[in-house]
Amino acid sequence: MSIEDLDEVDIKLLRALTADGRASAAALAQRVGLTRQTVADRLERLKNDGILLGYTVRLDPDKLGQPIRAFLAITLMPACSTEAEASVIQMLKCNAWVQECYRVTGDDYFHIRVIAPDLAAVRELVLDLRETGVVQSTRTTLALETLFEKSPLGFPEPLPEPAPSQALPTAPAQRAELFGHSSSRLEE
Repeated sequence: MSIEDLDEVDIKLLRALTADGRASAAALAQRVGLTRQTVADRLERLKNDGILLGYTVRLDPDKLGQPIRAFLAITLMPACSTEAEASVIQMLKCNAWVQECYRVTGDDYFHIRVIAPDLAAVRELVLDLRETGVVQSTRTTLALETLFEKSPLGFPEPLPEPAPSQALPTAPAQRAELFGHSSSRLEE
């Protein structure tokens, strides 16, 4: 099943679940204008088709003693075997601090996102990677501040057009003034 196979009601259900994964079938039915049983049947179909993978909760890592956010770029040795690569991926899967892992283009093989209790946990992960013997290099970037996080996937409502007063200025002097810079420097 793909996005083309979903109708407007399916999309509304997925939006509602993205906003509140704990919503009951009755509450969802009320939101989309169907019976509870029809909603339950649709949810079951979405699960069976592999669209709806499960239900989860969002936790605050800071309040759970995990304030470190790190992103690691991992490069493997050029002669790394498929089996050795698979063992690195398995090691990352088993590490409690690794939240996501992506195979990427460019010089790196993988990018991972880490949430950890301290820098020692990140350091230990880097050392574990190097001990595999197939990791050529790692690059670690630490997040200084989390500005926002979104759920992994959603179906947002279309954004409204900004009101004229909310539109960003187009002239350099107007933009400079908006961001607190001297406009005379920009016009030189």
